[in-house]
Amino acid sequence: MFTSKNRIDVVVVGSGFAGLSAAIEAAQAGCCVHMLEERDFCGGNSWISGGALAAIDTDRQRRHGIDDSTRLMFEDMMNAGRCNNPQLVKLVCMHSFEVLQWLRRDFGVKFMDRLEQLGGHSAPRCHSVEEIQGRNIINPMLARASRLGVKIHLQTQMAGFTYSDEHFITGVVSHKPGAGAQNIYANKAVILATGGFSGEAAEADDLCTSLDGSGSEVLQIAAQAGAELIDMEHLQMLPCASPDEQGRGVAPVFASYVIFPYGFMVDPSTGKRFTNEWADRKTRADAMRALSSYPVGITDQRALEVVGDMVYDHMDENVTRCFDSLEALATFHQLPYVTLQDTLRTYNRYVKQRCDADFGKSIPVKARPLQAPFYSVRLWPKAHSTMGGIRISPQAEVLHQSGQPIPRLYAAGEVTGGIHGMSRLGGCAITECLVFGRMAGRQAAMLTDIKEMDR
Repeated sequence: MFTSKNRIDVVVVGSGFAGLSAAIEAAQAGCCVHMLEERDFCGGNSWISGGALAAIDTDRQRRHGIDDSTRLMFEDMMNAGRCNNPQLVKLVCMHSFEVLQWLRRDFGVKFMDRLEQLGGHSAPRCHSVEEIQGRNIINPMLARASRLGVKIHLQTQMAGFTYSDEHFITGVVSHKPGAGAQNIYANKAVILATGGFSGEAAEADDLCTSLDGSGSEVLQIAAQAGAELIDMEHLQMLPCASPDEQGRGVAPVFASYVIFPYGFMVDPSTGKRFTNEWADRKTRADAMRALSSYPVGITDQRALEVVGDMVYDHMDENVTRCFDSLEALATFHQLPYVTLQDTLRTYNRYVKQRCDADFGKSIPVKARPLQAPFYSVRLWPKAHSTMGGIRISPQAEVLHQSGQPIPRLYAAGEVTGGIHGMSRLGGCAITECLVFGRMAGRQAAMLTDIKEMDR
């Protein structure tokens, strides 16, 4: 007999933004929460993320002279995703300010006093955490979870579900090296927050920005339990990564904050621009992958000064290279110099006119014509986010293939599908994880207890 003395209310699988949000909400509601993490540290890919959060903060945006709205953010996400679930997207946008304030108020998370406009967004609405490090959000969340008594099991994988005689999910089967399998029963619910499987989906290990071991095992377990999987064919390629470094590296921040807003990319075979550098990720990645060789991103010293000192922590002389002249840059990258000169002159004219006649790129207010010294980065898309996953309801319930919720099973974060469609906008992942992680934790806490039964 499973007695009340060893009863666990909620089991959360995964310890990133979504998992920690769920665990904290459930624990604050009085639940006994246990969390499983397969690695020997918490946070997963959330830990190594850039920590940018897309949110509508009307007062702050107005102080910066920015006109934005929940409706505009919704339209941006839908346009980028192409096949998103509008109900889920609406919730992300509606609750974006709420989760931003939650991080500020309840966890003391510090955001830089600036707003970024990442590719595909119509307005600056991305709030960058200090040092542009996701761990600066994860660490205070872990501290809160610890104070609330959340029990974290490191190096512990989920191997399956436990079921009642009526075939209802009652917990999980866990596996820890050296300890074997163990049943962990949940008196209220199980919440899946294990992230994506880009580690499996990447063409090669060095063409992925995620941590090693980012796999699909839990998705397969959920599917075997009847969960519907959607959008599994869509993989987001991060267009700001570089072939000159392993994994994520420094290029994503440097390109996203300096090159794409204030500079341009060229096809090395022609020396010409080939896409809107500020378009959504899929548009840019598809255009880049159509080239015969790695495109080169170009910016200048003044752009670095506009972005500020923080960018220097995301530079590497073997990746973000500096040149005293455009000719030196062209020679190093074997670009056609005369054509590159013409590309630069044309782009600088567009910057002065505040209108990109070729690709419709929005020109930032602080952008100035580029001049020496120049910086360059070779760029190439790397597997970053898996768009597909478990179908969920607006209450974060896992939906069965029949369309009905699977009782006492919830999911949040990249393990789910449908929210971002084919392409996720930068900064929207953390927002989504927090919104649906909190939703899952709250919903699980409100469930009635499973009656005591023989297991």
